[in-house]
Amino acid sequence: MRKYEVAHLNSFGDVEEFSQIAPSLPIFEDAFAAIARGSLFSTEAGLTAVEDLLPGMRLQTTENGFQTLLWIGSTTLVPDSLAGARGQSPEMGFLTRIAADSFGLGRPMPDLILGPKARLTVRHRTKGQVLAPVATMQNGETVFSVTPFTPVRVYHLAFETHQILRVNGLEIESYHPGNSAEMSLSREMLPLFMGLFPHCETVDNFGTLCLPRIEEDDALGQVFAGFAA
Repeated sequence: MRKYEVAHLNSFGDVEEFSQIAPSLPIFEDAFAAIARGSLFSTEAGLTAVEDLLPGMRLQTTENGFQTLLWIGSTTLVPDSLAGARGQSPEMGFLTRIAADSFGLGRPMPDLILGPKARLTVRHRTKGQVLAPVATMQNGETVFSVTPFTPVRVYHLAFETHQILRVNGLEIESYHPGNSAEMSLSREMLPLFMGLFPHCETVDNFGTLCLPRIEEDDALGQVFAGFAA
């Protein structure tokens, strides 16, 4: 089990916060572990670190101008070497660091640290522009896995619809559960999952993906040249 923290914009336009203990399953962790502290987003008020964002702020997207942030999820990533990591999936003990200018001038700038559930836009050799897990971009030199010494807070962001955001000069997706989320949850688990997203009554309310996703097996060896182009 894992503690998940949520801040969201309610129907009156006020910010509400709550925490929930829920299973440490990938479908839950996917919603809370994409972005590490210090990641910078463009808002109407200027560059703002993810830990300083609040629901109701308007963030710059790549295709749809400024959009209102409705939901912020966060949880604690625990290094595998610590006792608190027991029961979590192995990937939840690591972050990915992308060195400055790894994919061109200012891409990113400065260094960018992402959580294990981040997906970035890439140019796939056969499928065009897609969203791929950040782990597929690790090369051991400019993009590499890092293990924090102590537990760290990681985040994810959600809007009315699926969006592409620019963080430190790179493009990542906002949270979306995917097209098959409902089928992967039991009848008992679905209400617990949806309870984490007060802005959505059903999975359908998340809308459609703005770009197709590929998984790690499909992405390996297919994305680097296109990502840098």
